[in-house]
Amino acid sequence: MSGESNWIENTTTVEIPDYLERTLMLGPNFNVENNRNLPYIELVASIEKSIQNKENADEIRSDVSNAMINHINYHRQPRHHPEEWIQQDVIKSRKYLKENPNLVITRADKGSKTVIMETEEYHGKMKTLLDDENTYKKLRTNPTNKIVKKINGIIDEWRRKEYIDFRTQRRLKESSCNPPRIYGLPKVHKENRPLRPVVSTIGSATYNIAGYLSDIIGNVVGKTDFHVRNSFDFANEITGVQTEEGEELFSLDVVSLYTNVPVDYALMCLEERWTELETHTKIDKESFMKTVKVVLESTFFVYQGTIYGQTYGVPMGSPLSPVIANVVMEKLEQECIKNLEAKQIRMRVYKRLQ
Repeated sequence: MSGESNWIENTTTVEIPDYLERTLMLGPNFNVENNRNLPYIELVASIEKSIQNKENADEIRSDVSNAMINHINYHRQPRHHPEEWIQQDVIKSRKYLKENPNLVITRADKGSKTVIMETEEYHGKMKTLLDDENTYKKLRTNPTNKIVKKINGIIDEWRRKEYIDFRTQRRLKESSCNPPRIYGLPKVHKENRPLRPVVSTIGSATYNIAGYLSDIIGNVVGKTDFHVRNSFDFANEITGVQTEEGEELFSLDVVSLYTNVPVDYALMCLEERWTELETHTKIDKESFMKTVKVVLESTFFVYQGTIYGQTYGVPMGSPLSPVIANVVMEKLEQECIKNLEAKQIRMRVYKRLQ
């Protein structure tokens, strides 16, 4: 690779060709244009019609879904401008990476850097993460189908009781799902570049229902006097605050938040706020709490074909987990501040960034 780039960090001893460097500098959101209008909807409808009465229909749907996603995301795009350097660089880069499976391209945990790692190093660090028996455990089976059946039953019940309309029912119900997937983002600012585990639940059994529940609960969080949306709001809040002798400014950070939030405690905190929640949904308390519990207990994911589960906490990567973590944090901070005030300890300013 020519020169040192602020956008790419090559942690390997491999000399990266210039065309690959130029391609990577386009960023993860860049894509080449694809003008092929394939009849995906008609294709899916035809497949669904032919398999709907088969015993293994869900299995076929999952395989077809994966095949179509792989085709859309990874099939070689046509070159509309054969002389354009971007098109040629992208094509050559794909060929190079296919011929060099010893390299992993990923983004950094923080910032906008693209990181090039040895495949062996990446998988070794992921294995070290997942071998932590205090945090993860291997599962014998994939719970996806069982959870799909449970969630679809709940959604059908909501429709029968007219908690939701037909369109919402169709949007929330699942037919073929993949297990959540875990990957690691290198912390290039730290020694040895440890990986931060990230779970993607997109396309999983609980993804849609988790988003739906999150939208409802989101109506009641972030309303406390201690909440700030971002660092700019915090700066505005403390403008003009005068500190006295002996006072200090300090910050606190929660380590591994999601894997440290007890599900039972989270459910208790949520239930205590039902009087606020019930104004934002037609769903009855028992069914709502039951569904939240199903999502929060779905803490499994796949890595290289092996199914793992969290030993503790709420699911990483779920759309529901951030809002649940906020419910818990609001409860904890209120209790802590109350205890401090009982001891005549008063904080001049306390703010928490969501």
